[in-house]
Amino acid sequence: MMEYYGNGIETFKTFVKFSDVSSIHIENATRLFNQREWSDLNIYRTKRRIEASKSLYLAKESIMEFLGFGIREIRNISLLKGVFGQPVIVNNNNSSINIGISITHTEKTIGVLLFDQRHPMGIDVENKTSTDSEFLEPYFTDFEKKMIKNSGGTLSKEILFSAKESLSKILKTGLTSPLQIYEISKYYKQGDAIYLFYKNFVQYKTTVQQYG
Repeated sequence: MMEYYGNGIETFKTFVKFSDVSSIHIENATRLFNQREWSDLNIYRTKRRIEASKSLYLAKESIMEFLGFGIREIRNISLLKGVFGQPVIVNNNNSSINIGISITHTEKTIGVLLFDQRHPMGIDVENKTSTDSEFLEPYFTDFEKKMIKNSGGTLSKEILFSAKESLSKILKTGLTSPLQIYEISKYYKQGDAIYLFYKNFVQYKTTVQQYG
């Protein structure tokens, strides 16, 4: 799905796509993947290689849709790993490409986000649970725990964790920095969307959509 965002001066085009893991068939992957990508995939054991291949396949399909590329053009584009493990789009012809990518997945779902690198973005998907998700407790400050408790069911640990994950992908840190760094300061709900804002990164906000 193509979306557009403005900052009052320019409009930036983005593309987001989610797919069920079981619906992605990689039998025809050879028509999209190039040798650099196959070399990276072959370092994995079978199960992990299949998972990575499905993510790569959906990502390259998304790039084709976003940029209007055909088979020849997409095979000249490589999706590689950066020094921090982040996905990076590389043009094999050595010309620059101003497109960033963020990828997320659970056991059942893969999501891909493409964006203009002048407008950095990140994406994350988490499973909704019926339990308290105690294992997420260490990722929150006392302020955030109180905010969840007082939200009347609007917020959950999964929602705040997903927001922090998406921000960490933009910053390319992962959740390795002190948890206070990513502290969420406020939120509001409008329609089906929840908007979250950060204490230390006021230039960013996260939009959360819940499904199912």
